[in-house]
Amino acid sequence: MRQVTSIVFLLAAINIAPLVYSQTFLEGTVRDPQGSAVDGAELTLYRDRGTSPLATTRTKSGAFRFAIDSSGSFLVEVSAPGFRKLSIPVRGAEPIAITLKLAGVDQHILVTAEAAAQTVDQISKAVSFIDASEIAQRNEISLSETLRDTPGLLVRNLGGPGQATSVRMRGLRADATSILIDGLRMRDTATIQGDASSFLSTLNIINVDHVEVLRGSGSSLYGSNAVGGTINVVTPQGGGPVHGDLQVEGGMLGLIRARATISGGVRENRLVYSLGLLHLNVTGGIDGNDRARSSGFQGYSKYSVKPSFTVSGRLFVSDDFVQPNSSPTATGIPAANIPNTTIVQAIPYQNGVGTFIPNRDDPDNRRASRFWSTAFVAHQSLGASADWQASYQKVHTNRTFANGPAGFGFQPSVSNFSQFEGGIDTVAGRFSQRPTRWDAYSIGAEFERESYFNADNNRLPAPATVSTETNAGQRSQAYYFANQIMLLDQRLQISMSGRAQFFSLGHPTFVYKGTANPYEALSLNSAPKALTGDVAASYFLPNSGTKLRSHFGNSYRAPGLYERFGSGFAYNAGLNAVLFSPYGDPRLSPDRYNSVDAGIDQYLWHDKIRLSGTWFYTRIARITQFDSSLTVVRPPTDIFGRSSGYFNGTGGISRGVEMTAEFRPRRGTLLRTSYSYINADTDQDTAVRGFYKALSIPAHSFTAMLNQQLGKRTSLNVDLYHSGDYYNSLFAAGRARAYQYSGLTKIDLVGNRVLWQGEKLSLNGYVKFENVLNQTFYENGFRGPGGVFLGGLRVMSR
Repeated sequence: MRQVTSIVFLLAAINIAPLVYSQTFLEGTVRDPQGSAVDGAELTLYRDRGTSPLATTRTKSGAFRFAIDSSGSFLVEVSAPGFRKLSIPVRGAEPIAITLKLAGVDQHILVTAEAAAQTVDQISKAVSFIDASEIAQRNEISLSETLRDTPGLLVRNLGGPGQATSVRMRGLRADATSILIDGLRMRDTATIQGDASSFLSTLNIINVDHVEVLRGSGSSLYGSNAVGGTINVVTPQGGGPVHGDLQVEGGMLGLIRARATISGGVRENRLVYSLGLLHLNVTGGIDGNDRARSSGFQGYSKYSVKPSFTVSGRLFVSDDFVQPNSSPTATGIPAANIPNTTIVQAIPYQNGVGTFIPNRDDPDNRRASRFWSTAFVAHQSLGASADWQASYQKVHTNRTFANGPAGFGFQPSVSNFSQFEGGIDTVAGRFSQRPTRWDAYSIGAEFERESYFNADNNRLPAPATVSTETNAGQRSQAYYFANQIMLLDQRLQISMSGRAQFFSLGHPTFVYKGTANPYEALSLNSAPKALTGDVAASYFLPNSGTKLRSHFGNSYRAPGLYERFGSGFAYNAGLNAVLFSPYGDPRLSPDRYNSVDAGIDQYLWHDKIRLSGTWFYTRIARITQFDSSLTVVRPPTDIFGRSSGYFNGTGGISRGVEMTAEFRPRRGTLLRTSYSYINADTDQDTAVRGFYKALSIPAHSFTAMLNQQLGKRTSLNVDLYHSGDYYNSLFAAGRARAYQYSGLTKIDLVGNRVLWQGEKLSLNGYVKFENVLNQTFYENGFRGPGGVFLGGLRVMSR
C-alpha cells in the first residue's frame, strides 16, 4: 500500500502545480450537404493520442462549442441520424465548419487499440466497432449476441437467454479474451480462470455508447487475459440537453424486457451524466422451465473542475438468477450405438437411435449471481502535449450454486451448495506526453489486490458431511510503457509497448470438515512473473485508400486463484457417488502466447466500400490445463494427493484468416459481411486421447448484416450467421470421444417503424424474428432456441 499511496501523492502534486493554464474555446458548425444546419448532432472531443474523451456535446441550431485549456492537436467525432459518421483532425482553436455526408463507410475514433485516441486510418491493429445505433437496429439484448458477427470471434450460448455463455477469439480458449468497461478490466477473480466468463451471460445491454473489439494480443497494455482479443464496452459520456429512451418488449420463451436511459449535461456541460436501468425476465425458456432473471443499473458522470482537469465516476451493478439444465451426456446410450472410433457423429438420442442425450430439465438446479463494479478517474491535461490519469476500480462478484435430487441422470441425494465470492481492487496511474508532432509516449503503473472465497457443503447428514471454506488472496504490481512514432505526414505509424507484472501470494486459510486439507503444510513463495511486449506498424496510402499493417506480440494469462487453491465435488462413476477433491496448484506459472498478424484495409468507390483482410498465427507456448484422466496428475506422485487437477501443459497453434467487407452505397443502406477461417490444434491430447483438434471451434464461419431504410419511417435489418462443423468431447462407451456437431445457419429479422414523430419525442414500434428458419441446433450438445418472435415499443427523446 505504500507504493499505492506514493503514486496518489505524486499525481496530486502534479495537479497542484500544473503548467501554465489558459482557457480557450473550440467552436464550429455542423451542416448537411445542402448547407442547412444540423440540429442535435453529437460531437465528442479527444486530444490526439489522448487517453480518454475530453468532452461531449450536441449542436444547437447547428452550432457547437468546446472549452479547451490550450491549443494543440485534437480529434472530433461527429454523428447524426441519417448521415455518415466522421472523424476530423483539428489543430489549434480556429473555428471549424463540418459538412456531413449522406453516404460512405463510417469513420470512427477508437481508443482500445493503443489505449489512445486514433482514427481508424491510423490504427496498426485489427479492430471492429459496433455503435449504439447498430445495436438498436439489431435489437440485441446481450453483449455476447452483439459480438456474434465480429470476424474471428466465436460466441457459444448453452441453452438460451441467461444460460452459460462464452466468447472465444481466434481459436483460443474463452479465458484468452479480456473484457473492459471504459478501458478498465472487468473480471471475476473467483471464477475458474479468473476471467469474465462467469458473467458473460449476464452482461446485458443497458447503457452502451459503442463496443470496440481489438483482435490480437494486447497484454502489454491491458494485462492478463488480453491474448486473443480485447473487448471494450464504452459507456455514453452524456452531455447536451436532456435526452434518453424507454423500451418495453415481450415475446416467446416468456421473455419480458424493460430498459430506460437518460443522459444530459448541466452548467454548460461542466457536469455530464448518463444513467441506465434494465429488467429482463425469462419465465419459460426453451423447455418451459429455464427461468432467468436479470436486473441491472449502469451510471456514469464527469465533472470538469476546469477544462484541463476532470473527475469521473462509474457504477455498474447486476443481480441475476438462472435455472440451468443438466449437461449433455452419453451415459445411458446403448453401447451398440457408439462406434469404436475416436470421432463420433453427434446424433440426438430419440426412440433408441442416437449417440448423445442433449441437456435435459433439472428443476431444482439454481444459480444466483451478482456483481458490482465502480471506478473513479481523475484526468488532467498539462498544456497542449501532456496529460496524466489516475484511477481506482473495485470489482466485487458473488455466485451461489445449489442442486438437489430432482432431474434426469445422476443427481445428488440432497441439495448441495457452493459459493464463490471475489474482489479486485485496482489503483493505476498513467502519464502521457507528445514531445513532438511525430512522437508520443506513455508510462504507467498498476497495483492490484485480489481476494477469493469458496465454500462447499454436500449437506449430507453426519458422519458423511463434507464442508470446506477457502480464503485466498494475491497481490500484483505492473509497470508498462507505450510509444507511438508517426512519420511521413502520419502515413507511417509505429507503436511499441511492454509490461512487467509481479505476483505475491497471500497465505490462504482453510476450514475443512470431513476431509483432509491438502494445502495445510504449504510453503508459499512469490508466483512467477509475467513479461510481455508488442510491436505494430501500418502505412496508409491516401491516393489509393490502402492501409498495410502488421502486428507482433507476446501475451499472458495469470492463473486464477481457483486454479491455485480451488476444490469441489466431482461425480465418481465407479462408486456412483459425489466425492470432494482438491484441484488447485499454487505453483502454476502464467500461460504464455506468441502471436503475429498482418493485414490490408482498402477503401473503394469514394469511400463507400471498405475491404479488410487479416492473416494471424498464434503459438501457445504454455497453458494451464485440467487433467481428469490420471495421465499427468496422479495421487501417488502429486504432492497434494490429487486424482485430478490443474497443471502447466504445452499449448498448441491457432492460425487463420479474417475477411470483412462493408458497403454503404447510399443513405439508408448498409451491407457488411465477414468470413473467418481458423485452424487450431493442441500439443497434448488431454481431452480425448489421440485427438489434437481444438474443441468447439468451427473451421469456417460466415456472417452478413443488411440494414435497409424503407422510406422515411421504416427500416429492415437482416442478420445471417453460418458456421461449419466442430468437435467437443463426451465420455461414451468407457472413454472420452470427440463428438462432431453439425454447423449452424441462423437468420434474424428486425423490422422498425416510426409510429409517431414529434419535435422532441418519437415513438417506435418493432418486431424481431430470431432463427427465422426454425432450425433445430445444438451448441456443444445444448439445444438452442427454435424460431422466436418478439415485439416492443421504444420512446426516444433528443
